[in-house]
Amino acid sequence: MRKVNKNVFKTLSVRMYALMPVTTCLLCGSADLKLILDLGLHPLADTFLKKEELSEPEEKYPLQVLLCGDCGHTMTGFIVPPQKRYQAHDYSYDSQNSEVSVQHFEDMAADVIAREGVGAEDLVVDIGSSVGTLLAAFRAQSGSKILGVEPSHNIAALATQNGVPTINDFWSKVAVDEVVKQGGAKIITATNAFNHIGDMSAFMQDVERALVSGGLPAQAGAFVAEVPYMLHLVQKLAFDTIYLEHMSYFAIKPLARFFKNLGMTITDIQENEYMGGSIRITVKKGGEETPLVKTYIAREEAAGLFVAGTYQRMMQNIQQFKLNLMAELTAAKHSGGTVIGIGAATKGNTLLHYCGIDTSLLEFITDTSSLKIGKYTPGSHIPIVSDDAITDAVTHALILPWNIAPFLKEKLGPKYPKIAFIVPHM
Repeated sequence: MRKVNKNVFKTLSVRMYALMPVTTCLLCGSADLKLILDLGLHPLADTFLKKEELSEPEEKYPLQVLLCGDCGHTMTGFIVPPQKRYQAHDYSYDSQNSEVSVQHFEDMAADVIAREGVGAEDLVVDIGSSVGTLLAAFRAQSGSKILGVEPSHNIAALATQNGVPTINDFWSKVAVDEVVKQGGAKIITATNAFNHIGDMSAFMQDVERALVSGGLPAQAGAFVAEVPYMLHLVQKLAFDTIYLEHMSYFAIKPLARFFKNLGMTITDIQENEYMGGSIRITVKKGGEETPLVKTYIAREEAAGLFVAGTYQRMMQNIQQFKLNLMAELTAAKHSGGTVIGIGAATKGNTLLHYCGIDTSLLEFITDTSSLKIGKYTPGSHIPIVSDDAITDAVTHALILPWNIAPFLKEKLGPKYPKIAFIVPHM
């Protein structure tokens, strides 16, 4: 049975009608759910605030993770409606803002093109396409037709300005009908978007309808999803990968069962360090399951990924992490230092809010995105400025996107040699 702290409802300063408690597994439908992680109340992590919004009441929601006792899937405890997550405010994620991201998507496009034989006559669709970085790479490398599906109004407008055809909507009947009208998609991608879906079965049924079918299995359309990998999240104590925009935290064992029940097959699995540790899966209707499925399931079971006790220990480690980080930042501040943050990453907002880090510890956070500079972090209300705001007075810098810490140190270290960089040890 699902066990939830009832006191959480007494302290919520939110409109409860907007929340949808998860009562059955998002993959298998089982009601055997157990609360395994509870990070308290959080604002939406990707809703960076304008100055005039700081005086308005800020909604916060329970940030909890549930474990399915049947299939082993892990998922959020409450779903904030997608319109609230992606359309109520200007969205701040821009897939082309980071050099690391641009290179990653170029490499991903090259890999998919080579494996699936994408050509100029094929259509590639990206769900949650942001400003079109991945799709632009597909078009440049293969000459393929492209179509983005992006719900955030401001981001879809930027994609259109970039010359990427984009439907400003969720993955809906309107979007699916348009893909079918164009003859179906050879490839449908979802990069760090598949984990944002609530109704997984309906989503995949629409994906299947939009993919080209018929002919040999090798000629069938493929769904390629890349998401943070739950095994990495646990092993690296990457609890800041958990935020309200994420509905699911994926492992191969529950996914393989989910797809099999839909008559689909995982034909390829790749692992990479993007976003701190991700898996990229290729799924087709029919085809032969890759032997890697059994290999990954064995790894996951050996790591105790489907055992509640694993997360009890993880929660204890998260609490200790908080104490250690706060002690380090407080010592730096009390020694007369000036402490800032580097990189206004979405994941950083989970870390800041859970640890209670605000302007009493961090002067500001620097970033390179025009969508974030001039705004404030949700919950902690730390101002976001450009890298040019860094001066010789800064003594310490907390790197919030710790997964690209080497890149940021190489970029900023030579210019500011006196700064001591603090990287969360995850």
